[in-house]
Amino acid sequence: MAANQKFLVYGGDYMIFINPSGSTNLQPCAFSTTAKLTVTLSTRDVSSKDSGDWNEYLGSKFDWDLTSDNLMNLSGVTGTTLSTKEVFQYFIAKQPVYIAFASKTGTSPSWTVSGSALKFTGQALITSMDMNAADKANGTYTIAMKGNGVLSIAQ
Repeated sequence: MAANQKFLVYGGDYMIFINPSGSTNLQPCAFSTTAKLTVTLSTRDVSSKDSGDWNEYLGSKFDWDLTSDNLMNLSGVTGTTLSTKEVFQYFIAKQPVYIAFASKTGTSPSWTVSGSALKFTGQALITSMDMNAADKANGTYTIAMKGNGVLSIAQ
């Protein structure tokens, strides 16, 4: 097993990158603490009298969602990274954004999408933005995105 551990993915390297105007120059959401991609397959019931006591299903359409938890930050973050304000502006624009769920490369805070690691890309709508400022804790925000069309995978 030890020889194969070099192929394991370290979660701390994966981030959600966003750009509203094109699939190039994607920027990370600043100070991400978690990033999550969920892909689901809708099903349709094809059970019949021949199915006996068990339901049977066939696949229908795919659906995908992204979420990212981040430390709340002021506008004017140095480097090429998205502040909370910029993410909020993309949200209220109600327009699809280009996204990548990908491994980062470079240096903080100017991370870029790694060209040598597995990445998922597509367009999504930011559907919610939840901000939290608990007493004696870091301010945080969570964004949720709904995939809009095909989610591609590449390395």
